[in-house]
Amino acid sequence: MKNKKFIIKILEKASEPVSGESIAKKLGISRTAVWKNVQALKKEGYQIETTHKGYRLINSPNFIDEEILKKLPYKIYYFKKISSTMNVAKELGERGEEALVIAEIQTSGRGRLGRVWISPEGGIWMSLVIKPSFSLKEAFLLTYIASLAIGLAIKETTGLKIKLKWPNDVLYQKENEEKKLAGVLLEIKAEVDQLKYAVIGIGINVNNEINSFEPFAVSLKEILKKEIKREDLIIEIVRKIQKYLKMSSEKIISDWKKLSSTLGKAVKIIQPQREIRGLAFDLAEDGALLLKTKEGKIEKIYSGDCIHLRY
Repeated sequence: MKNKKFIIKILEKASEPVSGESIAKKLGISRTAVWKNVQALKKEGYQIETTHKGYRLINSPNFIDEEILKKLPYKIYYFKKISSTMNVAKELGERGEEALVIAEIQTSGRGRLGRVWISPEGGIWMSLVIKPSFSLKEAFLLTYIASLAIGLAIKETTGLKIKLKWPNDVLYQKENEEKKLAGVLLEIKAEVDQLKYAVIGIGINVNNEINSFEPFAVSLKEILKKEIKREDLIIEIVRKIQKYLKMSSEKIISDWKKLSSTLGKAVKIIQPQREIRGLAFDLAEDGALLLKTKEGKIEKIYSGDCIHLRY
């Protein structure tokens, strides 16, 4: 790992190709070891040209800078490629750690209800494992806190018009069109009525290309026509999560409602055993979505897929 970092530093400073022999002498390793490290770097996305004069760095992938993230009060676990940040975060939670797990690429990213979350390079794919002083009944607030933190951070860093869709989506709104920018996945472990730990999974389309299978998704790069510095966004999101963890449930719900795209809309809620249609008009104190049906009945919805209707 250290040798690869040193090789990149050498190549970045050089204006001309650098011979394998020269690199080997500087690092105290063999030329074969230099070659193996260069091949490993190429697999990670570095464009390195091999000439008769030596190695030349053409382009570096836009990786997240771990050093910048050290401003945060959590230990950072950073991976170029991993199955799922949620898996690692849960292991850390079991060990009693609070930490932030980040991956450039997830091969088996997870969304709500066991769905696959497509996670190519360029996005923010991370899981925050924390030990909040919440009761089990208050755990629902963590999803609201996370989506609110993401929405506000994107809004403040980009100036875009951001809305929140119940229960866990962050949307970009342009006129009457809404497209998904980010989502939240919450997993908790509790003992009696107290949370032992919580893992907040966050996926944001930042500089990544949107898959054709996701017609209602959009990335920040696509909207703004430029790449976004992901480190700044990560730091702002985590800081806002920390801030809201100290606030009352009334304040959290109130702020979430201010950015809500769902409240005031006719919606369809899809649950395993039924579908419900009605007007989403408020959130209950326990986090449930309050729905008024055509028959005038008030339904409290705690889970399900929410589809905004056009009538």
